[in-house]
Amino acid sequence: MKHDRTLHFGQEVHLYTMSKGLIKRINDRMDKDIKEGKIIDARESLSAKIQHEYRILQWLPEMDTDEEIPKAVKHTYGEANVDKSFLLRDIQINDAWINDQREHEYQVLHKHSGNVQVGFASVMFLRVPDDWGEEFTETSAPHNGRLSLAGNCGGLFSVKQYLVTPQVGDFYIFPYDLEHCVYPFRGPGIRRSLSINFDLNMIKGPPVKYKW
Repeated sequence: MKHDRTLHFGQEVHLYTMSKGLIKRINDRMDKDIKEGKIIDARESLSAKIQHEYRILQWLPEMDTDEEIPKAVKHTYGEANVDKSFLLRDIQINDAWINDQREHEYQVLHKHSGNVQVGFASVMFLRVPDDWGEEFTETSAPHNGRLSLAGNCGGLFSVKQYLVTPQVGDFYIFPYDLEHCVYPFRGPGIRRSLSINFDLNMIKGPPVKYKW
């Protein structure tokens, strides 16, 4: 796991490059479970317009043999601009699922949550099509299959959105309330991504004592 860069557009998004070994282990396990019919259908609890979504929290930790995921999350928290009057008690994975997005499917604009309101959402790219397909027009940047991150900012001369072209191994971590969506693509292939929610369990620290 390598921290690649930090994106600033009202809120911070951290991008990490995960090892090829981790990506392969997750893909191999997911492919095996699909082949053997040992899947947990996650569609009923998710907002995506995607037919194949699988809950994988039950086996994700054993795939992450080098603890790349918790290292990335801890680094993200360490870089976050948090209210110093609160102390971090622990970080817990609230949920984890894989989306196997196919042609014409998409994810609506949404945000994440867990058992608490404060936390990190994330997207890890595991597999992408060879070609995103022909764009309907060439009047703007390519959008097919892209992830759009929309930070909580706005107004003149500000940058509210960041368009992500999926690359296998890229792992984006961002606040729960940062809205995002995924555009459909055209043609064969699977756009496979892993989403994980991390609850930040915070407690109020002791009051600062002043000498009068």
